[in-house]
Amino acid sequence: MRLQGDPDHGPNPCVAPILKPPFFAVEVVPGSFGTFAGLTTDGRARVLDGTGTPIPGLWAAGTDSASVFGGHYPAGGINLGPALTFGFIAGRDAAEGLQ
Repeated sequence: MRLQGDPDHGPNPCVAPILKPPFFAVEVVPGSFGTFAGLTTDGRARVLDGTGTPIPGLWAAGTDSASVFGGHYPAGGINLGPALTFGFIAGRDAAEGLQ
């Protein structure tokens, strides 16, 4: 399947080498995407209360936070990138608060 790949990259527009470190790895296990709804978060993955104010010490990512795609599901696995990105951001933001 060549869905949403880069047509200028070949031979397969969906696969390219990852050459520049740092490298991170996670185990990805097949599952089911269950929701587009979730907690409202900001760009630092902090959960926002009803007034839009961050709740101290509370972050969310993945299916626990509202979809960055606003209720659309462009392709299978599309939720993985935002989950990893905002999980990383949340972890970094939480760690900065410990210093």
